[in-house]
Amino acid sequence: METYPVTESQHLPPAALRHIALAGPLDEICNAPGSVRHHLFWHGWRDKETNKLGKSMLFFIYQTGRHGPQNGFRLCVVHQGYHVTSPTKDESDAGKEDDIDRVERPIAQGLMEVVVLGEVPAWAAEEDDAGGVEFVDDSS
Repeated sequence: METYPVTESQHLPPAALRHIALAGPLDEICNAPGSVRHHLFWHGWRDKETNKLGKSMLFFIYQTGRHGPQNGFRLCVVHQGYHVTSPTKDESDAGKEDDIDRVERPIAQGLMEVVVLGEVPAWAAEEDDAGGVEFVDDSS
C-alpha cells in the first residue's frame, strides 16, 4: 500500500497522478481542436438555458495519436458553473484563444499536468484558506 499525504508544504507527487491515470476510470479526451469543448457541451451536466455546468467534471486529455498515460496527459478539473456556449467555437471568436483552446495545446511527451477550468464554488472557497491556485512552471 502507498499513501500520499497532501498538505500546504507537501504536494501531491507525480506517482499519485500516475496511479490515477493508470486506473482508467475517467473519460479520456484527445487534444484535437474542438474535442474538449465538444465533450464539455455534450457530456457535461449542462443547464440548457444558461449553458453552465450543473456538476463538476474530471477527465484526462491526451495528445492526439498517443495512447497511455506514460506518453503524457492533462488531468482536467472543470468546476460546476463553468460556461460553455456551444459544442464548437463561434466564428466571431475564431482568432481569440480561450481557456479551452489552451488545454488543447500540444502535450509534451511524458508531461503530467493538472488544469482547472472555472471558479471554485463559493461554499468550497470559504473552506479553502489557500487563496486560489498558483501555477508553477517546473519545466526548467
